[in-house]
Amino acid sequence: MTDNGDRFVNRAMEHLQHLSVTIGPRPSTREGEREAARYAAQVLKAAGVQHVREEVFSSGRETYWPYALALATGFLGNLLYLARPTRRRGVLAALLNGLGAWAFYAEANFDDHWGRRVLPTGVSQNVVGIIPPRGEVRRRVVLVSHLDTHRTPVFYNSPLLLRLFSTLVGAAFVSLLISAVATALRAIAWFPAVRPLLRLATGFQAFALSLSLQAQTTPHTPGANDNGSGVATVLALAERLVAEPLAHTEVWIVLTGCEEVGAYGIDAFLKAHGHELRDADFINIDMVGVGMPAVLTREGLVRSYHPHPELLRIALEIAAEHPEWSAGAHESGAYTDMGVIVKHGYRGLVIDSVVPPEHPAAAYMGYWHQLRDTFDNVERACMEKVHRFTWELLRRLDALA
Repeated sequence: MTDNGDRFVNRAMEHLQHLSVTIGPRPSTREGEREAARYAAQVLKAAGVQHVREEVFSSGRETYWPYALALATGFLGNLLYLARPTRRRGVLAALLNGLGAWAFYAEANFDDHWGRRVLPTGVSQNVVGIIPPRGEVRRRVVLVSHLDTHRTPVFYNSPLLLRLFSTLVGAAFVSLLISAVATALRAIAWFPAVRPLLRLATGFQAFALSLSLQAQTTPHTPGANDNGSGVATVLALAERLVAEPLAHTEVWIVLTGCEEVGAYGIDAFLKAHGHELRDADFINIDMVGVGMPAVLTREGLVRSYHPHPELLRIALEIAAEHPEWSAGAHESGAYTDMGVIVKHGYRGLVIDSVVPPEHPAAAYMGYWHQLRDTFDNVERACMEKVHRFTWELLRRLDALA
């Protein structure tokens, strides 16, 4: 990397320290997230980024309340039926389980649903700015990263616990569907297996509900890797893009709020500006502080979302030419802001990182959603590689403009 590039990596580390140490935890819709947004806006304005502003929107406040509400609704229906298995209660149990399954699926797929209408909301903000090219605008790229941090549930303490939790949550969702069908059949006709099925389903729902409620009692992570590293990288790239503008590519900087509670921020941004950016390339940078940078080929909790083929092809070409910068491609069962971007038909790509099995952080999944996710555990080498990789990707997209 040139000395100039080193300077901007150093800037990224300064931004990361401010976000994860000076500010610390940045809960969605709360003061930490707002302070991070103010800091990001100040950095962009000082760098000379144009049209910098904070755009406010309404959002859910918590990650697990919608799922807890969905599970509790089905759980209540099953308890009512098991206490007195009448036809009328069968209809009620079917209705409650159906409502729970709807809320669960919709929440996992970033869709509106009845649960979001009854749960508390708060005010959040996106930070937006624009960097013009040297010449005529022929292409637009949007650099995206989220400001907020997650809670620290017990099931994020190890890969095994997370796999067990993911399996259990999947089983709990299926149990809502099975309970809805079984009680509906019992309401209209004789169906002997209802009570054994409901007892099993109720057990799954109760356990998943208890874990969701436990998650709500935990503190928020300092969020150095997730996602101070992504925000710091985008801020440093913005500073470099002002100093070294691309030839024909206009770059939008979008730092989103409330990604952790259902990607509300990116959804609000697309509603406000999607018509301006229909042909833009969205590059989302998320968790790039530990291990080796990589690109996602699939993400999603229920439905699968995939990157745009052209963006993926170019990224993998860079990875093949510079294996010292990137570990290539991998999949994830979680979600990023890119899920909403791709869902709405935009061109998207995620740059994140993978942690090799021999890495000390492998047992902690890169400190994902843990109190260990601190500035001291972020690796400058990983931040440097992602800066190189993303800068080269921007240059190649600009060359195609």
